[in-house]
Amino acid sequence: MVHFSEILVILVVVLLLFGTGKFPKIMENFAEGIKAFKNSMKENEKPTKKTQKKKTPSNKKK
Repeated sequence: MVHFSEILVILVVVLLLFGTGKFPKIMENFAEGIKAFKNSMKENEKPTKKTQKKKTPSNKKK
C-alpha cells in the first residue's frame, strides 16, 4: 500500500528533475495518451460491418 508521504517524496523528486515548467506538459501529454487509449478501446467495442451478418431470406418465391 502506498502512503501519502511516499507519493509526496516521489512528486518532489520529479519536480526537482524536470522543473516546474516541464511537469504540467508531461502530465498533459500523459492525460492525452490515456484519452486516446480509451477512445481506441471504445472504437474496438463497436461492431463493424464484417462482424455484423445481414439476414437474408433464403426461400424467395420467383
